[in-house]
Amino acid sequence: MQIGIVNMYKTLHGCKSLVNAITSLDYTPHVIDGFHHTEEDIYKYIKSSKITHWIFSGTLHHLNDAESKHVSLKLLKLKEKHFMMICYSMESLLVQLGCKISERDENKKEIVRLLVDGKDPLVLRRDHQWYFKPSAIKEPIQLIASYDGEVMIAQYKNAIFYQFHPEKSVDGKKLIVEWRKEK
Repeated sequence: MQIGIVNMYKTLHGCKSLVNAITSLDYTPHVIDGFHHTEEDIYKYIKSSKITHWIFSGTLHHLNDAESKHVSLKLLKLKEKHFMMICYSMESLLVQLGCKISERDENKKEIVRLLVDGKDPLVLRRDHQWYFKPSAIKEPIQLIASYDGEVMIAQYKNAIFYQFHPEKSVDGKKLIVEWRKEK
């Protein structure tokens, strides 16, 4: 089974852990370059693709960097497609959907124990400078989980948003499998 990956990093190396995680889950990754192509080109490619599940990676860029690439909001109109937006990709879409983003002085890198739906805590790795306060999430976007005053998981239509890197932990990989099975 194929899962599409849109690599938002400048080089393929930045997306290596995501490709490895998808492969380790017995899925076949189909990687496209999200950094060197336009939003419209990526949208058209995904729209015409037979792949139904797409993951957009994080990146080292910030939303206000001159080199940053944004994720097309039009993707969320592709009802037959399902998206996982990781870190930067989440930020790009939620800002376009009207959510106010906050910034801290430096990147926050840590392992968190995230409680979701009263289940056993998930151990996940986050690495970001930008974040959303739970109060920034407005209907129809659903807040799924927060940690230490920051949104960690949200959902809108056919997209799940993760403000952490699921590819970098066992529990995060479980979330990828669940996301793939739900649809």
